[in-house]
Amino acid sequence: MMYRVSVKSIGIIMKKLLAAFFCLMLCANGCKSPSEDTNPQVDNQEVSTLFTDRQSLGGIQITDLNEASGLASSRSNPIYIWSHNDSGGAPQLYLMTQAGADSGRFVLDGAQNIDWEDMAIGSGPTAGQPYLYAADIGDNRAVRDNYTIYRVPEPDLTVADIPATSTLSGVEAINFVYDDGNARDAEAIMVDPNTSDIYVVSKREASVILYILPFPQNTAQLDTADRLRVLPFTMVTAADISPNGNEVLIKNYLNVYHWSKSGTESISDLLGTAPSRLLYTVEPQGESIAWHSSSSTYFTLSEAGNNEPVILYNYTRN
Repeated sequence: MMYRVSVKSIGIIMKKLLAAFFCLMLCANGCKSPSEDTNPQVDNQEVSTLFTDRQSLGGIQITDLNEASGLASSRSNPIYIWSHNDSGGAPQLYLMTQAGADSGRFVLDGAQNIDWEDMAIGSGPTAGQPYLYAADIGDNRAVRDNYTIYRVPEPDLTVADIPATSTLSGVEAINFVYDDGNARDAEAIMVDPNTSDIYVVSKREASVILYILPFPQNTAQLDTADRLRVLPFTMVTAADISPNGNEVLIKNYLNVYHWSKSGTESISDLLGTAPSRLLYTVEPQGESIAWHSSSSTYFTLSEAGNNEPVILYNYTRN
């Protein structure tokens, strides 16, 4: 008997195997605790208690959000959180409450989902208008010619009928390549609210790479993401800049790292300094992180794994 396996299924299996392989690598010379990383530049740092350990906000009540790969806290109505599925699904964003209740689906007009891996919310072309960014930047086999970040104004969730089903118009596509000419797998983007610059962090290198798409991004022609610096982490799956632009979170499968500005340094200069490691309890396949609009807490969310329920967690500032 012959069985057919879809390309999407193969991609999901590969990602889960890679995540498991990453964890097995940590045990090759004796297992480490979840607060340790594989890179010697950050291995010896103590875990900060700047934020509490995780608190469960409840199970996600959106049955078809089973590959959550991005997360963003609404700016128009902070009781809501945005998310999306991984590769191959509909080009849509899911809306939920902070208790995980299904609050709607919003299709991005004219977009496609080749391999959506992260999302962000922040400033953009119109002052005072929050924008949603959906990052089609995944490339497990490093074979894509270019990548796309979709940008669309966030709808006003204070007046929308919830739960809602809607198509978001006015979607802009920022198509880009990396300036070093290489195809790269990436799963993390963030938007600087002070400059509207977009940052992309690669995933699979032993020490990942930070790139920038400076504002105003080119939506008419192929844009170029400029290489800024190497970061001493691997398997980075998510990142976010706080709403005031002063703090940064970057996570991989085992850790969450935190930076806080001491002055007016750029995001690149900030990430060139040593981070704090925050308390983090490993999730089955944790690929999402997002600041709350108040900057007093942040959320994490995992793809479904090991037949466990998908739980939305928050970590609160002490």
